[in-house]
Amino acid sequence: MMLSAPVRRLLRAALPLSCLLLGACALPVSRPPLQHSYRLDAPDVRTAPLPQAVVVQLLPVTAAAGFQTAAMMYSRSPQTLEPYRDSRWLAPPSRLIADAIAAALRRQPWVSAVQQQTVLVDAPWALHCSLQRLEHDVHGSRGTVRLDLTCELADRHGRGVAAHWRFDGSEPVAVNDAAHFAQAAQVLLDRAVDAVVQHTRSAVQAAGTSAAAAGAHGGAGDGG
Repeated sequence: MMLSAPVRRLLRAALPLSCLLLGACALPVSRPPLQHSYRLDAPDVRTAPLPQAVVVQLLPVTAAAGFQTAAMMYSRSPQTLEPYRDSRWLAPPSRLIADAIAAALRRQPWVSAVQQQTVLVDAPWALHCSLQRLEHDVHGSRGTVRLDLTCELADRHGRGVAAHWRFDGSEPVAVNDAAHFAQAAQVLLDRAVDAVVQHTRSAVQAAGTSAAAAGAHGGAGDGG
């Protein structure tokens, strides 16, 4: 069967286009990189009970500029701060830290309740922490993760700040990537939360000792 000249010209014009389309189908499909999310958990801190359990109000953990989102931040120099492209925290680190502190305090036998969002009773103790930085320093010969957290514990009955402390720690990492960043951050958070629990317990114990001594002194005076 002979094709007419116009049909042959049409086929010759369509052939390169068909090859181009087939080649495009064979090209690999460009997909967006997989997003990884990392979380921080509460350490298993255990302390001895006190004569009376107390309610602690945990105020929201505030964060310094640059650490208010779920971005995992790293620095190539002391003057720079950049987010990882394909890795994030599960939530802003200030919220993860607050949840870890609350969970650790709830496990203590001298804490009857930890109030965060909902205030049911007038708590005698109020704890406020501020995240100054949680970053992966990659400009040295080896990577280092740094956590800087400051806390204040207010005694509402004594109407003053009963304790104030700062955790400024660093942890080296063997590999400069997000997974090792998260592992080192958890190690630092474990130490920081342990410090929060220990400082809070010491302040509550000291207040209870002072109150007991004042009561004993007042009772002795009444008896005289």
